Amino acid sequence: MKLTTVTAAFAALLLTAPFAEAKTKMVLSNDASALGVKGQTFDKLKSEIEARLGDEITVEVHHSGALFDQKTQLQGLQLGSASLVAPTSGIYTPIAPGIGVMTLPFMLTSAEAVAEAWQDETVRSAYFPELEKKNIQPVAIWMNGPRELSYRGDKPILTPEDIKGVKIRVQSVPSDIEAFKIVGANPVSMSWGEVPSALQQGVIDAIEPTPNAVAGGGMIDVVDQMTKFGYQYSYYMVSVNKMWWDGLPEDERGQLSDAIDATTQWNWENAAKDNEDAYQALIDAGKQVHELDDAQKAAWAEAMQPVWEEYGTGIAGEEVMNRLREIAGVSE
Repeated sequence: MKLTTVTAAFAALLLTAPFAEAKTKMVLSNDASALGVKGQTFDKLKSEIEARLGDEITVEVHHSGALFDQKTQLQGLQLGSASLVAPTSGIYTPIAPGIGVMTLPFMLTSAEAVAEAWQDETVRSAYFPELEKKNIQPVAIWMNGPRELSYRGDKPILTPEDIKGVKIRVQSVPSDIEAFKIVGANPVSMSWGEVPSALQQGVIDAIEPTPNAVAGGGMIDVVDQMTKFGYQYSYYMVSVNKMWWDGLPEDERGQLSDAIDATTQWNWENAAKDNEDAYQALIDAGKQVHELDDAQKAAWAEAMQPVWEEYGTGIAGEEVMNRLREIAGVSE
């Protein structure tokens, strides 16, 4: 009898006691260092979210691939172990090949062109549906910068002929690999975390990331020269777990969208400065930074343009390619 009375009293207490509402938990996974602009952008997003939602949400930020590295982050996102990731576009290529049109060599070579293509519905049709089918919802792009040639040795690389035989690290993106094969280089795909030691040990001779990545990766002392040829304008595509995102209350999702928009604006304003600082750091360290003239740039563009047919038109179709050409202001 006493047990029944105690049980009934405890049940009544449960029904009448005030409960704290369950918080939304958001896990942000950054595959790069916390120190560069990308890491700072993740921290900015956390503060923007907390400023809007306060106690309604718990936000975790994991930097330097501590939760998921470059290779595993999309799987972590799809499974719901991460709520938001922001890899370079090349990481998405294996599951949505059409995204490769955004980084065809010498197509979209400025932040403005990338932003316009990202917002264009025709261009989005090349890869958005594939990602959404796989529980990935793109929500923004954060800028990274122009991809330049950084390398070791005394000989400058100014023309396509100069890169023949050079072992260069590229992302595992078919169009990137083919672009450097066409000009006679030996492209090598490897995870970014392996690059500094590979370059230092002579496994590779050259790399083609943004200046801020060279600086952030501690490779200013390793490289001897940089050639500013900007064959792509690199960006990070910010994506959320689609099922999680769609399941949020509408007002909460709206607040998160506003936080992402504010963070994206901050990123766009600061990414260019970060790259300028990296160029200057190279110069201050006594490295040669080469500017190409118009004829040299045209030679690179002409040499790599055959990639457009197979990895542009062949994958995304003529309509998408025509729209990209309009945005980029280039002819066939």
